Amino acid sequence: MILSAKLMRPAGSSAKSNTLLVRLNSPTGPVSSQRQPLILGLALDRSWSMKGNKMDSVIQASSSLVNWLTRRDFLTAVAYAEDVQVIQPLVPLAEKNSVIHRLNSIQVGTSTNLSGGWLHVLRTLELHPIADGYKRVILLTDGNPTLGIKDPVQLIQIAADAYKKGISTTVIGFGNDFNEILLKEIAESGGGNFYYVETPEETGDIFFKEFGDIGTLYAQSIELKVDFPKGMDYLDLVSEVSSYQEPDPEETGRTKTLVLEVGDMRADDVKSIVVQLRPTKKDTPANINISASYYELTDGAKLEQKNIDIPLDWRDDSAKEDADVVVEATIAKTGKGLRKAGTLLKEGYTEESIALLNDLIKDINEKEELAPEVLQTLGFRVSSLKNRILENSPTAAKHLVASASELQYGALENFPDDGVEYHDQIFAYRTNEDIDLYRCPEIKTAIQEKMKEGYRYIVFNLAKSSYIDSSAIGMLIQIAGWLRKRGGELIVSNLRSSVKKVFSITRLESHIRASETEEEAQSLLKAWIESKAV
Repeated sequence: MILSAKLMRPAGSSAKSNTLLVRLNSPTGPVSSQRQPLILGLALDRSWSMKGNKMDSVIQASSSLVNWLTRRDFLTAVAYAEDVQVIQPLVPLAEKNSVIHRLNSIQVGTSTNLSGGWLHVLRTLELHPIADGYKRVILLTDGNPTLGIKDPVQLIQIAADAYKKGISTTVIGFGNDFNEILLKEIAESGGGNFYYVETPEETGDIFFKEFGDIGTLYAQSIELKVDFPKGMDYLDLVSEVSSYQEPDPEETGRTKTLVLEVGDMRADDVKSIVVQLRPTKKDTPANINISASYYELTDGAKLEQKNIDIPLDWRDDSAKEDADVVVEATIAKTGKGLRKAGTLLKEGYTEESIALLNDLIKDINEKEELAPEVLQTLGFRVSSLKNRILENSPTAAKHLVASASELQYGALENFPDDGVEYHDQIFAYRTNEDIDLYRCPEIKTAIQEKMKEGYRYIVFNLAKSSYIDSSAIGMLIQIAGWLRKRGGELIVSNLRSSVKKVFSITRLESHIRASETEEEAQSLLKAWIESKAV
């Protein structure tokens, strides 16, 4: 893990406030050939409003998740309505067909006892005897709790308490009738992700995205501490990150340390946190100390710590601003603004919500030249969200909050590629053996090297691979994400029958396109590139 930080401008600037950017970079892949087993719990809403396509989509996506996991992983599933039904006790996934059969037996009920289903899964995972496994609950609901615990404060506290015990919670909101503000806060306090599924067809993509996150986890329970020396005061946390302040014992009302609960982090990831501070100039300290602690999951959940000192330049050089910090601060401010706009809209303050979005768009446009590709995309996203409000979309608030979640840790890609000029040439990567956990880091490094040469259209020829495991599936998900974020695409080709079966069983074929031959894949990509140029 690389910990770094820098200020927007010199500490001695005449500006009344300054901005600190703290960044975490995780390494490319696992340093160990044995990843920790995943111990997952599904808490699925089966209330009456889930009947039909909703329930069918959730069952199908859950079944795909089962197939993506390995035989070393564990899964339990409950379905909750007015009561809680244990669909699958916690077992190792040695025999997946029976688990999928049980998932397909779920029938809808009436009410929504969200806390009952969630707490049952949390308790099951907490009592699981394997100490070195990664534990996560996926909580899915399409409505507000009508039975059990309904108090938002209590529900958020449940998530926080579970996370302290090493169990994270991802929350998926489905449809139009849930409280998006509550679900996002549960996910934040629980160290997981928040997703919004508007239509049943999107369910598989969300489970696919979540598996891509947990299947390549690198660190858990990341905690950052920023110590403010005399002469540098804490003002505000711009990023949407759980935090608390430790007071200065020597000065009433002053924050000595800001503690940030960053959550979990996958391999090949970047997290950026933006903090506002104010130099008082009563003192001119030499540096700011920042520390990070986390459990490294690729090394037996070993507790690791990093420390850095940020040198402070007390010259008054007000004109000098770091463009990288400015861009990340703009993204963080936008994320916080989208969440606030969603809250305003939910409370009926439509005009105020639109006015806030207009301010965000103006701020983005003013800074666009610093990072045109990133900020143009961001500006387009905010404008699209504003249009949803203007069109009286009933899901506008949910989209605002979900977009805020996506911007939580900035917009940097999964590996640094500053200065890379991407082109439309096609690269064919040809495997020479089976792909499992041991081979994935090497393959990802090779793909990254080609991307640094500007390639964003890749054919993955699997002719010599008769076997791929869940690590390989996670790797393909990750590579496809890298390419698509850069306007490119991944196509796999030459699948042998055994690999075709894996693609079919896991429904990976609905997310990553497959061609019979490398030549056919090349033709498809060329047609795609030509259509974009028109």
